[in-house]
Amino acid sequence: MRLVSIPTFIEIVYGEDDHPPSVSTIRRRCPTIPGAFRDGKRWRIDIDIFFAVMRSRALGGITDENDDEDLAVVMKIVKKTG
Repeated sequence: MRLVSIPTFIEIVYGEDDHPPSVSTIRRRCPTIPGAFRDGKRWRIDIDIFFAVMRSRALGGITDENDDEDLAVVMKIVKKTG
């Protein structure tokens, strides 16, 4: 369990994006983000849960037609996140 703040979440997940979402955008989306929960007044995100859910969703969407490209992308993310 690695709990992170919204700014840290943006840095980890969207670090390579030219135009990452704002803190307020992520805050509005927190109820739908896997691993996000309220810690008093602020939102915290369990980054381990987030990546576990995203990996399972990504792997579940791989088909025979696109598996090589998609698997390469997923493996890059897995290597980056440990």
